[in-house]
This record gives sequence, C-alpha cells and structure tokens, in this order.
Amino acid sequence: MRVTIILETGAFLHDVEEGKPFIRVGYFETPFASDIEVHDENGQKVQPPPDEKLGKGNKTIEVEHVQADGTVKKGLDRSPSFQRHLLLKEGDLYAKGQVPDFIETAYDCIFHFHSGKFESAKVKERRFTKHRVTDDGDEQDDKHTRPIANEILVHYNLRDGEILRLRRANGTIVWSSESVDSRNKSVEVRLKTDDSLKPSYHKKALKHVGPHYYLPNSDPPPMDSSRGG
Repeated sequence: MRVTIILETGAFLHDVEEGKPFIRVGYFETPFASDIEVHDENGQKVQPPPDEKLGKGNKTIEVEHVQADGTVKKGLDRSPSFQRHLLLKEGDLYAKGQVPDFIETAYDCIFHFHSGKFESAKVKERRFTKHRVTDDGDEQDDKHTRPIANEILVHYNLRDGEILRLRRANGTIVWSSESVDSRNKSVEVRLKTDDSLKPSYHKKALKHVGPHYYLPNSDPPPMDSSRGG
C-alpha cells in the first residue's frame, strides 16, 4: 500500500537542509470535528478512527513507518522541489535583522517524521498583507511571493506486514494504516487546516523582532520554513 500524508500547512521547525535524520513540523488543531481526512485511491472517504483530533498541549506525534519486524524505519528523502518551493521567512517575507524565530511551545502539536519522501504540491504565488504587531492594524501594503508550496506530500510505500502510524508519546494511536482496508492500493491522509488559523501560524507562533508581521490571503496558510530565519 502507498500512503501519502498531506500537510495542508505547518511550520518546519528546523532547517530542512541541515541533514538531520528527522523533520519536525508544528501544527494547530482546526475548529472542525475532525483534523484528519482519509481517502482511498478512488477519492472516496475512508472512515477515520474514533480519536481523530490532533490534540493540544504541544505534544509530539511520532510519524512511524513500522517494518514487519517491529522496528521503525529511518531515512528521509528530501526532493529538490520540496527544498526549492518552501516559503522562507528571510527574503520571502522579512528583511534581514527582522526575521522572527519560531516559538515551538506555541503549537498545539508537533509532528516528528523519521522517514518518508517529501515533495512540494500546489505550488503557486501567494499574497500576504502587512500588519502592525502592536495592534494588528492593516498597513494596506501587500507582498506577493514567488511560487511556493501550499502543501507538502510525504510518501510511504508499505510492504506486507508494514504499517504507518501517527502515535502520541503516551502510546495513543491517532491514525494507523491498519484502519484501512488492505485491498486499497493507496490512501491519502490529509492533516487539515483552514483560513482562521492564519494568526496562529504567522503571529502567535513567531517571536517578532520588527514592528510588522504578514498574513496570507484567504486560503489555508502555506507551509513555512525556518531556513533563513
């Protein structure tokens, strides 16, 4: 079975080019009843498990490709498109010397990827509006980006006896490929977001050092990279 996790938004909390053996992504819960959608290869919804909210409290969710012998597979594949199309805080949005760091403790949860092939999706230009940090006032000054990734796809090819799971530190399984009919050749696991989370990703979770911050236009917030920040 081929499983693809779709990150609709999120913040890469360290430089994706550093060569670290893992990737950490900050995420916020949606106001929806479910934070996860699962579709089969025909685009039909697959019934999610009972516990489908991502959870709050800045907890880590391990994304694990469990092999047939019970060991967790290691090894990340960062495609050139993945690294090329990420939104960069420095250059795309902020000038040097005014680049805010991530506030990692601000996120509802953090996904910890041990493996998977990362690639860009929905690459397009985005418009950001400029706001004052002090009172959130709109400065009426738009900034247009280069084409950037608005989603990231993370692919896994599971052999017989292997599973992919999203597991909390306490052992709770948020989602597992075992919940999907094994006759499916491929499934997509979408980690959802929506437009109302813009201030969470682009103000609340950033330690602003300048007088302004930027909010994306009325689409889900794009993926955000620490590279250059």
